[in-house]
Amino acid sequence: MTNERILISRSGGPAELKLITDRVNAPGPHEVVIRVKAAGVSFADVMVREGVYPGVKPPVTPGYDIVGNVESVGSEVREFQRGDRVAAMTVVGGYTRFITVPAKHVVRVPDGLDGAQAVCLVLNYLTAYQMIKRCTPAAAGDAILVHGAAGGVGTALLQLASTERLVAFGTASSAKLSLVEQLGGVPIDYSKEDFVARIRRDTKDGVAAAFDFVAGSHAARSYRALRATGTLVCYGVFGATHNGRVRPLRALLTFLRDPGFKPIALLGTSKGCVGYNTRLWRDLRPGMYAADLGTLFSLLQAGRISPVVGARFPLEQAAEAHRMLNSRAIKGKIVLDC
Repeated sequence: MTNERILISRSGGPAELKLITDRVNAPGPHEVVIRVKAAGVSFADVMVREGVYPGVKPPVTPGYDIVGNVESVGSEVREFQRGDRVAAMTVVGGYTRFITVPAKHVVRVPDGLDGAQAVCLVLNYLTAYQMIKRCTPAAAGDAILVHGAAGGVGTALLQLASTERLVAFGTASSAKLSLVEQLGGVPIDYSKEDFVARIRRDTKDGVAAAFDFVAGSHAARSYRALRATGTLVCYGVFGATHNGRVRPLRALLTFLRDPGFKPIALLGTSKGCVGYNTRLWRDLRPGMYAADLGTLFSLLQAGRISPVVGARFPLEQAAEAHRMLNSRAIKGKIVLDC
């Protein structure tokens, strides 16, 4: 069976994303071949394109999250059959018409859900859900701090904060503040306002959780916005990039400016810091991966969350999707229609 997919032959900018044609291999005993309907575009894909995603080097097909239909199953697979609507966190490989994945990474998707909205849940909403529910002590009535609140993970955090009855402060550029407010967040213009001072002014003693994807000195400031017993969740290194490209000097400065935590100081405040990597949670806690994704699909089906799809591109325009992501002009998540 003929396949089309995006291939990165060498590290670089969006122009390195090229459409190629090859063949679809038969699935192994414990694998599933999925006909991809929607593939998410994420910052992790940019890191793959740049050649800086841990353990991944060209030649490679990017694509962290997909939704589609089962095309065929391996001889030992019993839980899925041809035609089933499914999702999978692939980490790489998602920019394609067909993909072969381990059956253990596949989760059923309820009928009737929009594919582009459903694919938003696989990476962005799962990340947001597990960071809130699994990594922090935040409870109803607490305040949290969300950076990049108009982006894919940011909008997910705002919507899930609403379902958990949390007060969410969201930083964004001035052009995106209305979306933050529309999604129930308290908008903070990061270009004009010190978010630490704002948090200290508008909360009694700081936030219960802060979600930081920038790293470096930015993460140190997020830590200062925490209340006693609060938790900083770090889930990215955006500070190492400029205009969508990873810059070695910025990466070095980000590393050098990372906050240093001393055990005695942590004891005095009961504050904490935790890193979150969605792939490791998928691999090391597969039961939670499947259960949490199932919960999110139920929330979407019930209309309690509504993922923001900022733009859709056909597969062959993946390079344009990356250029849009680099521009930081997008609100929500970019999706490839495959």
